[in-house]
Amino acid sequence: MDLSGKRVLITGAGHGLGRAMALEFARAGATVIVTDRDQDRVAAVVGEFKALGQDAVGYPLDVTAPAQIAAVRDCLHTDHGPIDVLVNNAGIVAGGPFLDVPLDRHLGTVAVNLNGVLAVTHAFLPDLIGRPEGRVVNIVSASAFVALPNAASYAATKLAVLGFSESLREELRLMEHAHVRVSAICPSYIATGLFDGAKPPRLTLALTPEDVARVVRRAAERGTDLVLLPRSVRLLYAVARFLPRRLYLGLCRRLGVSASMAGWRGHAPSGDQGGTGRQAGRG
Repeated sequence: MDLSGKRVLITGAGHGLGRAMALEFARAGATVIVTDRDQDRVAAVVGEFKALGQDAVGYPLDVTAPAQIAAVRDCLHTDHGPIDVLVNNAGIVAGGPFLDVPLDRHLGTVAVNLNGVLAVTHAFLPDLIGRPEGRVVNIVSASAFVALPNAASYAATKLAVLGFSESLREELRLMEHAHVRVSAICPSYIATGLFDGAKPPRLTLALTPEDVARVVRRAAERGTDLVLLPRSVRLLYAVARFLPRRLYLGLCRRLGVSASMAGWRGHAPSGDQGGTGRQAGRG
């Protein structure tokens, strides 16, 4: 896909990885639709992009509110037209031992990370089917492949989104909509603040939002099914297919994967979904 002139909607684009991806797509010539739960962040990012001469528009959007998603879709169609690329990025994490985190925080994680992906995709998939080329890009996580103690509900949502991505891709093929490609991006820890205090496993450094954004843009252009990063995650994924589960989990422990969330602090919530037993992060 040539992204020049395409309309790209990104959820959770008011900061962090979402903002970095918005800038990357804008540099590729796309019109970026910046959406975020925080209206001030939307306005700030759109203003920043316009000052740089980039084409961007913005709408406040809570991915857990289907009526608001439909309203944004209708406004977007009236103002600009249907989208060509959907990037499901909005996400939160409720860190800490499972029983120390209040149940409503776990359910909130499911609402944003899984239900939000389903709701936004359900609303905008007809746009993509109706275009000559379409892309769904789901920001998943390496935790879809490895056990992540102290973030059990987060890992559960990411595994679910990976399954959704794979199933939707095959469904579109069977329905003869193969021009709509579905990409699942599975990064390790990204230095956005969402995972402050988490310790990347051995042989792994925290990724930068800009590095991940470039990978996402390339995946959208090429319609890549699955992307794992960094290289150490790809190696773990390859090993997992051959080692017995018990040995694979032992390897993860030795690499520090299982203890990586022990010191997690997250970042201060922006007035929306507050603390867990320790703190909730939103990205």
